[in-house]
Amino acid sequence: MPSQPDFVRIRSLGAFALAALLLFASVTGCSQSPSSPSAETTGPSASSSPSSSAAESAPAAPETRLFTDGLGREVEIPVHPQRVVVSEFSSEALTVGVKPIGLGPNDLKNAFTQSQLTGIDDVGDPPNAEKILDLKPDLIIFSQYMPEIYPDAMAQIEKIAPVIYIAFEDPIYDVLTTVADALGKTEEAAEWIKAYEAERDQVREEVQEALGDQTVSIFRIQKGRLRIYLSTNFGGYALRSALGAKAPEAVQEEIAKAKWANAVEISLEKLPEYAGDKMLVIVAGEGDDQDEYQAIKDTALWKSLPAVKNGDVYFLDTLKYYNSDNVTVRETMKEMAAMLTGKTP
Repeated sequence: MPSQPDFVRIRSLGAFALAALLLFASVTGCSQSPSSPSAETTGPSASSSPSSSAAESAPAAPETRLFTDGLGREVEIPVHPQRVVVSEFSSEALTVGVKPIGLGPNDLKNAFTQSQLTGIDDVGDPPNAEKILDLKPDLIIFSQYMPEIYPDAMAQIEKIAPVIYIAFEDPIYDVLTTVADALGKTEEAAEWIKAYEAERDQVREEVQEALGDQTVSIFRIQKGRLRIYLSTNFGGYALRSALGAKAPEAVQEEIAKAKWANAVEISLEKLPEYAGDKMLVIVAGEGDDQDEYQAIKDTALWKSLPAVKNGDVYFLDTLKYYNSDNVTVRETMKEMAAMLTGKTP
């Protein structure tokens, strides 16, 4: 985890607008003597001064508030942001009715929201400060890891508009609610969560009834690498937190070490310890990763696994399970529930 930076106070757009207004009023007021009104003065009242007219016609400065982000920074942000750039939180923004003007490339891979992301600029990875500047955002939302990974880029981006960093924890009850709060859309998030919980409770009951004491594990097979997914990415949250599926003891021990851990790499020899009674497998349909899987499945070790012998191995679509946002959690939760209850053809 990156260390927390020193306290940062970012001036809002409202502060810039107010300063510009005061400067304009000062210059205009000095250019004309109040004792010698111009004969060409127009407007509803000849007694109105140029400075008061400017003040009346200028737009009000956006209302702001203080927001404490995932790094503990207190940032001044718009109460009602209108132009938002995100890195990996477009699903959360869309969920509460906000379409961002810029996003990171990982979100473009989201199989469940791609159709809603047309016309949105990709700000790059590393993020491109010039491109973000051109978008004229009033709020920028990035993950907590960005200042550590791209310190120089983020130092420039923090000069453009208020930036808040979001911690990757519970995708429903932490990430979604935090992003919604920053966008001034807490009620919309609460409504979505209520609907999600109703759906979750129904499929969870079905899954637990179907599984009983059986365990479930998620593997990803790549060229030269075998990974066990735990409680976040690639279906981990949907399987453990949403569906409440029991993990093999070795997997549960890994989860206990770090609640929001992503995955752990193991050797093939360790596979029997981590393999559940039912196995969810992620592997590319072609290329080196598929070649690796073909080699593994021909081994005696693979054939000896209970899930393999009983026909309880299910394959997950890499693109569907790539992200770990609230929308992906909800949709993959339903798909895995269908697999584990035998409802998938």
